[in-house]
Amino acid sequence: MSAEPAPALPPVDRRGIAGAAALLSVGNVSSRLLGLARETFIANLFGAEGPVSAFRVASRTYNLLYELMVGGIVASALVPVLSEYAERDRLEFRRVLTSLSAALTVMVGICVVALELAAPAVTQIMGTGYGPELQSLIIAMLRLVLPAVLLTSLAGLLSAALYSLKRFLFPSFMAALFNLSLIGCGALLARQYHVRALALGVLVGAAAQLALQLAGVWRAGIRPTRCLYHPALKRIAILALPVLGSLLVGQAQVVIDTNLASRTGDQSVAWMANATTLIQFPLGLVAMAVSVASLPELSRLAALADGRAPFAATLSFALRLVVILMLPATAALAALGLPVIRLLFEHGSFTPRDAAAVHGALGLYLLGLPAAAVDQVFILAFYARGDTWRPAAVGVAAVGIYLAVALATMRDMGMLGLVLANSCQWVTHAGLMAWLTHHRIAPLRGHGLGRAAAQAGLGSALAALAMAAALRATEHLVPLSLAGEITSVLVPGLAGVAVYVATLRAGRSPEYTALAALIQGRLRRIWGTGQTEVGR
Repeated sequence: MSAEPAPALPPVDRRGIAGAAALLSVGNVSSRLLGLARETFIANLFGAEGPVSAFRVASRTYNLLYELMVGGIVASALVPVLSEYAERDRLEFRRVLTSLSAALTVMVGICVVALELAAPAVTQIMGTGYGPELQSLIIAMLRLVLPAVLLTSLAGLLSAALYSLKRFLFPSFMAALFNLSLIGCGALLARQYHVRALALGVLVGAAAQLALQLAGVWRAGIRPTRCLYHPALKRIAILALPVLGSLLVGQAQVVIDTNLASRTGDQSVAWMANATTLIQFPLGLVAMAVSVASLPELSRLAALADGRAPFAATLSFALRLVVILMLPATAALAALGLPVIRLLFEHGSFTPRDAAAVHGALGLYLLGLPAAAVDQVFILAFYARGDTWRPAAVGVAAVGIYLAVALATMRDMGMLGLVLANSCQWVTHAGLMAWLTHHRIAPLRGHGLGRAAAQAGLGSALAALAMAAALRATEHLVPLSLAGEITSVLVPGLAGVAVYVATLRAGRSPEYTALAALIQGRLRRIWGTGQTEVGR
């Protein structure tokens, strides 16, 4: 009797999750590559001097406000609620979306106007350690980027609507379009506006993101309707309230982090941003893609009376995917961090001293990178079940860890103490979320997590050794040129990939087998489509 429901309710929608994650990864690859291009462009043109740190402060403020307005509640409140309406009633779905758009426009619009007036006070809070010249520059750029908060917030809301409809294409390219816009504005306007051109790029990029999501919603057949208030707003607010509380604490940490970094030197914020760019690449490519792809399915299973076992299996599958992809990425950055930094950043105004500082920060960030990756899956598992309080409480506790470590190490380690504090925060948060997940949502034993971690850990260690050996073998053979820098990254990287894949194949990793089958199937379909078109 227990086998009868299986066709109607499969334990794990592996193809759906892996396929959606693959689509999101395509968008993330383009986004992260353009993000790296953006950082390379900024480093080459402006270096890592004080004006770049001033732009980072203005950009952090913009990101902080977006996270508080929309970004932080997309997964916790917007997608779960909108997914329910998308499943059962499209008209009500349109009404909810229309009322959300109206409420968001009014709320964010008021905040933007108030902060435009209060820009000098905000600058004092964020950049106490900077001199009057840099503070004036921050104020000017802050006033340029603040209107982008409204545009990006509306784009984020529409992307949540598309996620709830299981339409991942348009949202997955939001960040890519933003990065492209920033690079374009910087290239065209840098001579006239210097670093202010980057702030103009933020505004143009936000407008482009909104236009892209509007196109996606229109293509999905969603049209606005008359509805200024919908009862679902109250439910979303209840779900969002604890998350917003946690976000306030978390964003307060960002403010403190920026303030403390400004006291360790004019270049610290710029160096930390370069290192963060490198770790954000695998985080966005793997952890965020798998998490967002899993959320609609986890939300659906959480609503079923008999969905506990499939929920646990789906969650474990997502965790295993993240583990087998993030551990080798961490190993690669550990082995090839300095050559990658030299390839991407050490050109133009970016000096070897800057590269060494970024490399030091990257090494400490890597201590917490795997934890930060699996943590995203744990958090979204709670959001899928409508539980936003526990992740919020854990977030507050983790911020306390950050502050304790930062204040204890900052005097002796400077900027590196702040980076170490971030890694300690990630590890603490992930550990607490794993414990809560196991005891409150779904037991994690018996789902192959230990086996996957052991296989990935062994393969990553062997791959790191292979990359280090290949790097030593090639560093004296390649010329001191861009081609040589590419070779110093590409050859060891390929050696690491070969060793890691061989290790997983030798261990008969089911996760590797599933990913390989998915990739081969997609390549066959693409090849078949191409042959059909040629035949025509």
